[in-house]
Amino acid sequence: MNASQTKWLAAFVVAGAAVGAAAYTGYVKSYLDDEVQTTFFVKRHPTFQMEFYDPFANEGESSPIDRLSAFDRARFADYCKYRLGVDQFSTRALEMCKAQIPPYL
Repeated sequence: MNASQTKWLAAFVVAGAAVGAAAYTGYVKSYLDDEVQTTFFVKRHPTFQMEFYDPFANEGESSPIDRLSAFDRARFADYCKYRLGVDQFSTRALEMCKAQIPPYL
């Protein structure tokens, strides 16, 4: 293998590792003490979506899952799927997901 081929192979391996890292790394933002904190996690399923939404990642009162808008509920369901592997959209499944989320403090 000559030097040119070695460089291309190395570039290909680095690019593949970067794509793999992006596919399996996600983050969620939490709002504590008027500061935004970012928590990274390893995804259970690959996706290129990096930022996820947790409506309960704050110090305020958390509303019941039934009171979330359809849009927020779907975003939270995505978060539960990729962070904890919960593939169901039911209120009970999302409540169980909410209970499993580690505290952000």
